[in-house]
Amino acid sequence: MRKLLTPLLRLLLPLGVLCALLIVQFEDPLFRMRIRDLAFDQLQKLHPAPYVDDIPVRVVAIDDPSLAAVGQWPWPRTVMAQVVDQLTALGARVVVMDLILAEPDRTSPEQVKQFWPDNAALDAMLAKFPSHDQILADSMARSRVVTGVLAHNQSAPGPLPERPTRFVSQGGDARDWLKDWAGGTGFLPPLSANAAGAGVVTVVPDYDGILRSVPLVHLLGGRVYPSLALDALRVYMGEEALSVQVRPATEAGWLRDAGISGVGLGSTAFLPTAPDSRVWLHARPQNTERYLSAIDLLTGQVDPRRIKGHIVLIGATSAGLGDMVRTPLGEAVPGLEGHLQLMEQLLTGEYLLRPSWENALVTTVWGLSGLLLAVMLGRIRPVWAVAFLGAGTAGLLLLSGYLFRSQQLLFDPLFPCVGLLAIFLSLAVPRYLRTEHEQRWIKNAFSRYVSPNRVKYLQEHPESLALGGEYRECSFVMTDLAGFTAMMEKYEPCLLSALLNEYLDGMIAIAFAHEGTLDRIVGDAVAVMFSAPVAQPDHAARAVACALAMDQFAHHFSAQQQARGIPFGKTRIGVNTGDVLVGNFGGQVMLDYRALGDAINTAARLETLNNHLGTRIAVSASTAEQCPHFLGRPAGSWVLKGKHIPTPVFEPLSPEEIGSERVTAYLAAYKLMDASEQGALAAFQALYERYPDDALVGYHLQRLQAGENGSLIVMERK
Repeated sequence: MRKLLTPLLRLLLPLGVLCALLIVQFEDPLFRMRIRDLAFDQLQKLHPAPYVDDIPVRVVAIDDPSLAAVGQWPWPRTVMAQVVDQLTALGARVVVMDLILAEPDRTSPEQVKQFWPDNAALDAMLAKFPSHDQILADSMARSRVVTGVLAHNQSAPGPLPERPTRFVSQGGDARDWLKDWAGGTGFLPPLSANAAGAGVVTVVPDYDGILRSVPLVHLLGGRVYPSLALDALRVYMGEEALSVQVRPATEAGWLRDAGISGVGLGSTAFLPTAPDSRVWLHARPQNTERYLSAIDLLTGQVDPRRIKGHIVLIGATSAGLGDMVRTPLGEAVPGLEGHLQLMEQLLTGEYLLRPSWENALVTTVWGLSGLLLAVMLGRIRPVWAVAFLGAGTAGLLLLSGYLFRSQQLLFDPLFPCVGLLAIFLSLAVPRYLRTEHEQRWIKNAFSRYVSPNRVKYLQEHPESLALGGEYRECSFVMTDLAGFTAMMEKYEPCLLSALLNEYLDGMIAIAFAHEGTLDRIVGDAVAVMFSAPVAQPDHAARAVACALAMDQFAHHFSAQQQARGIPFGKTRIGVNTGDVLVGNFGGQVMLDYRALGDAINTAARLETLNNHLGTRIAVSASTAEQCPHFLGRPAGSWVLKGKHIPTPVFEPLSPEEIGSERVTAYLAAYKLMDASEQGALAAFQALYERYPDDALVGYHLQRLQAGENGSLIVMERK
C-alpha cells in the first residue's frame, strides 16, 4: 500500500486511466457507440427538426384506404401506370418508387394464359391486350422515374438496373470504405431500362432497432449504387453522374479521418458524409401534411399545386405491409419516412454529421483537465477541483447543445464527461489513501482474529459488544486432521508450520466464502458456525456446502503433499444443527464471541465418528432435514458417547454418486439391515465383494458378522 502512494505510482494511475480512455475513444467499441447514440437521441428529442412545408417533396401513400379501394398488394402494373401518368400530368418533376417490382405482373395477359393452357381461342383474345409490364414501362418512359433496388446478402443476385448511375471516385477507391452487400434486387429489366435512375431502398436500423443514419452510397456485388434519396436528388437537379470524394490514409491526420469525405452532384453541390458515406438524420416528428393517399390521386382529388415541380415518393404506409422503423424520437414510422426525411435534408443541406475533430478536442480536454486537476488537488483546496469538474461537465453539455442546434454537428458529451470524472478520481483517490490506509489496516488486522462477517456486523451494530447472549438455532462444521500429531515427531517445525498454515488458510477461506463465522482454531482443528452473528435462514445448507468444499480442498491438498512424500492425513468433518447460546462471554477485560451448547459437542462427535465409519464427512439428520436438496446415504442411528437419544447420521454424496449402482445396492442392503431382516448379512457380503473399497459397507458387514443387527449403534467411546 505504501508503494502505491509513492509519487511514481501516483503519476502512473492517472496516466493509465487517460490511456485507457483514449483507446476507447479512438477504437470506438460497441459500448462507446451505445453511449454516443444515447446522447444523440437525447439531443434529437430536445431539438427535433421542424416541419417545413415549402420543400418540394411529396409522398403518394399506399395506405389502408387505397388498399381497400384498389385491392391487395401488389397492385396490377396498369394501376401503377395510372399513378405514374397522373403524377406526370400534374407536373411532378421526379417520381421515386420506394418499391421493388422484380417479378412479372401476375395479372398481365401473357401471365394469365398459363392457367388455361391449350386454349387457342383464349390465347388469341389475350394476344390483343398489351403486357401490363410494358404499359408501366411506357408510362415510365414518358416520365422521370427513379426505381428502387433492394440490397441483400444472398448469393444468387436478382435483376439489377442495366444502366446504373455513373460514379466517379476521386482521391481513391470508394469501394474500400463501403459495406459490401452480396447483391441486390431491382426492377424488371423492361422497367429499369425506362427509368431515369435507380437507388438503394434498404435502410438498416441500429442494434436497438432505431434508424439514425443512412448511407448515401452502397456497394452491391462490387458495384457502387446511390441511395434512393441521393439518386432522386440527382435526377431532380438534372445531373448525369455522381462523384465520390475519398480521402486516402496519407492525407488523414489528427483532425481528419481517412475514408469517404462526401458526394458531389456534378458541379452543382457537394454533400459531406462520414467515412463510410453515412449521414445522420435530424429526426422530425412525422407529419401527414406531406402525404397524399394513392386513391385520392387515382380519383383526381389531388390539388395540382401539391405535385407540380415536386419530387414525389411512392411507397407503402399501411402497417399491414410491415415496413416500419423507429426514430430517435420514439415514433414508429413507415420505412419510406427515412428516405423522405433524407431527401428533405439533402435539399436543405441541414442533415447531421459528426465533427471530424472530435477525437482531437476530447484528447485536449482530458489532457489539460488532468493537469489542472492535479494542481488543484495538490496545491489548492480540493473543493476547487470539484467545482472545476462540475464546470467542465456543464461546459461539455452546453458545447454539445450549441453544435447540434447551430452547426448540425453531433458531438457526444457523455463519454467525455465520464472521462473527466475518471481522471478526477484517479487523481483524488490516492490523495486520501494514506488516511484510509490506517483505518483499513486496523480493520484487516482485526479480521485476522475475528471472522469478516463478525467484523462487518460489529461495524453496523456496535451495541452488540455488550456482554450477554441469546438462544438461536445454528449449524456447525467441525474438522480435524488425522495423524498430524504423529507428523510433529518426524518433521522439522518450520516445514510443519508452513504446511499447517497453508492448509488452515485454505479451510478458513472456504468457511468465509460460505459466510460462516470462525468459532475457534485448536491446533489443526477448525470450528465454523453458521447463522451467528447474522441470522441465516439457510444455515444448514450453507454448512453442508461448506463441508463439501472443505473436503474437496483437503483431499486435493493431502494428495499433493503425499505426492511430495509427506504423509499428510485425511480430514474428518462433522456437521450438526441445533439450538445453542450465542453471544459475548468473558468479562470487562476481554470478550469472546462464541456458541455454547450440546449441538457443538455433537458436531465434534460426528467428526470423530468418521474414524469408525471410514468416511470423511458425517452429517446429522437435524442438518440434512433442513437441506431441501441434500443428497446422501444413511450411515446408521448412533447413540453418541454420553447421550441417550440416537442421532441418525448420513454421508453426503454427489449427484453422480447418488444415482450409481453402488449406492442403489447399498440403500437396498441398508433397508434390510434397518428392518433387522435375515438377508441383511448376505446383502452386505455380496456388496462388499463388489465394492471392497467402500469403507462404510465394510463397517456394517463387520458389525453384522459380529452378531449385531439393525441400524442402531451405541458409541461406547469418543
